[in-house]
Amino acid sequence: MSDDPYLRRYDVTKGFSAGFLIPAGAALAAAALPFVFDEDVPPWVTISVITVIVLLAVWVAAAYRRAATILYEDHILIRTAFGTRRVAWEDVQEIRNERNPGADQHDLPKRVMVLYDRDGRRVGLPHLSEWAVDSLDEELRVVRDLWTRRRGEDWAPLPAVTAKLNAVTAKSEKAAEQLGLVSIAVGGCAVWPVLAVFLILGLNTDVLDGMSGNVMAVVLVSVFPAVSLLVYVPLALRRRRRRR
Repeated sequence: MSDDPYLRRYDVTKGFSAGFLIPAGAALAAAALPFVFDEDVPPWVTISVITVIVLLAVWVAAAYRRAATILYEDHILIRTAFGTRRVAWEDVQEIRNERNPGADQHDLPKRVMVLYDRDGRRVGLPHLSEWAVDSLDEELRVVRDLWTRRRGEDWAPLPAVTAKLNAVTAKSEKAAEQLGLVSIAVGGCAVWPVLAVFLILGLNTDVLDGMSGNVMAVVLVSVFPAVSLLVYVPLALRRRRRRR
C-alpha cells in the first residue's frame, strides 16, 4: 500500500477533534468557576483546584492524542492512555460495529468498532467510531478485508467464543427491541397533550357546543390513538429495519 511499516492507521495525527476537546474543555472550565468566583474560598484552595483541572485537561489531551488503532501485516496494535496491546490477526475472532452502551446518556458516539479475541474479550478500537470516520461501515469493510486475508488458511472460529458472541448479539437485539417498544409508547403518549388542549378549549369555549356525546367518545377513544399509531409505528419499524 505504501512505504510505511503499517497498512492503515487511525489516530489524530491531523489534529485534535473539536467535537471531543471543546466540550471536554468547557466542562473542566465550568468545574473551576464556582471556586474562582466564591469569595469565601481560600486562595490556596482555588489555586489547587485550578492546578488539578489544568493537569487533568493536559492528561485528557495527551491520552486522546496517544490513542490509536494501527493495522500491521501480522497484528493489530491498539494503543490507549493506559497501555498498548497487540492482537495477532489469527487471534481475532470477530470484528464488527456495535452499539455503544450508554451513548445516549453520556453524549458519546452511538456506534463503535470492536474486536473479540480468542478469549472472547471485547476490545474497543480507538478512533473507529461514527464520530471519528466518515463511514464506519466502509472502514469495517476495509478492516475485515485485511483480517480475512491475513488470519491464515487454517483459521477457524472457536465454538466458545462464537457462543459468547451470539449471546452478546441476542442481548443487544433484545435491548434494542425493548427500547423500540418504549419509543413507541412514549411517541404514542405524545398525542395526549393535544387531547388535553382539545378538552380545555372545548370546556372553556363554545367550540364543542352541539357535538353529540357519541361523536366525542369516538374522537377521544379512537381518533387520537389511531393517529398516534399511524405516525409512530411506521417510524419505529423503519428504525428497526435500519438497525439490521
